[in-house]
Amino acid sequence: MFNHAIFRGKTRYNKNKNTILVLIRKQPGELDWILPVLDKLKENFNIIAIFEKKVALKLLKENEILFSLFQKVVFCYVQSSIVKSIFYRVSNKLVSLLKLKTLSNFFQNKVYENYYDITNLNYQIKKKIYNFDIKKLKLLMQDFTDNSPWVKKFSEKNYKLKIISYPHATHIYGNKEIKIKNKVKFNNSSYLLLSSSSDLFYFKSRFNQSYIIACGFPKYEKSWLKKLESSYRIKKEKKKSIFISFKGYEKEKYNKDKYINQVKSLFDYVQNQKNLILIFKFHPNAQEENVFLSVANKYPKHLWKITKVHQHIAAKNYSFFVNFYNSASALEALACGKVPIELWGVRHKKEQSIYKNLKLCLASKNKLNLYKNLNEILYNKNLNIQKKILNKFNQRYKKNNSINNTNKIILKISKTLT
Repeated sequence: MFNHAIFRGKTRYNKNKNTILVLIRKQPGELDWILPVLDKLKENFNIIAIFEKKVALKLLKENEILFSLFQKVVFCYVQSSIVKSIFYRVSNKLVSLLKLKTLSNFFQNKVYENYYDITNLNYQIKKKIYNFDIKKLKLLMQDFTDNSPWVKKFSEKNYKLKIISYPHATHIYGNKEIKIKNKVKFNNSSYLLLSSSSDLFYFKSRFNQSYIIACGFPKYEKSWLKKLESSYRIKKEKKKSIFISFKGYEKEKYNKDKYINQVKSLFDYVQNQKNLILIFKFHPNAQEENVFLSVANKYPKHLWKITKVHQHIAAKNYSFFVNFYNSASALEALACGKVPIELWGVRHKKEQSIYKNLKLCLASKNKLNLYKNLNEILYNKNLNIQKKILNKFNQRYKKNNSINNTNKIILKISKTLT
């Protein structure tokens, strides 16, 4: 209970290979982008993962396809303990409230030394994997959003450690393509992998110490999509279905009245159609909650349901695809040959949709516009516009060498390891 929980994966640990550690901090989406690359890298490396929050592993297990593929990639994975160093953590919170800075620093250091104890972690893993040697850890990979304390701890142990950050989603951040040469600088210790070179300006200032490499979208490569599809078969609906990649209501982000009216608009549409059903999938960070359900429960149960199936499988199998405003899930629809319909924004502050600006979706300004877009796809109207959207995505974003190219780049980085 006081130690981190250690679980075996479905690959074998090879003492002759170097090891890659993947850090998952908050949600399973942090694996979605990198997993196709890890699947290739397992040929040359041992791969281990640490889940820093229990909910991240819980949500990953709910996504049966992703969890199954993840287990086939790693030889071992770790669930961080929620009670390890509990005395120091509680003490730190108390003295922080009392604004006792010296004591707070003391307890923070104690948490850092005890909770992120590499020697103890090595000992615990060796109980499960006899030949494991943490000194074989040469590459550390993590989502780009923020550094885990494990990064600092491992870097202190090995100054030659290579740290590779990567996107936790396929979201596009810019619309202007910049040429990136992708020549690896071996003297760097920090690297950032990006989906698109158009994201360079967005990340350059945040990662000014990192060498930035454009990799494409590994998760949209045909070989990976086929692997996903062969892992799961979804029971097809007897009715035509509108799949909706949605978000639960969050008070600090969304206008409540606008959010409720948007939900009502979706239900009112299917209520006036024959043989049509709404299938909702919620973002892991904002699961279905009371505000959404307070609306949905007023409508007949045969009109809607909630699914936890992998988004690509849902996009592939359900009839039509609708997504939240400025959501990267629009790319999931495009990757399997469906034109996404984007809902209008309901945030307190105005924001721009990159997918609307790039003309990668049918954008809906309001309820009537949404119904127009739904009718066009439902009744096969304006097919030329839909074809242009799909062609643009396929030519610019859906390339079939991103997994191999990213694998080669990481292998090049690893050549400097000693």
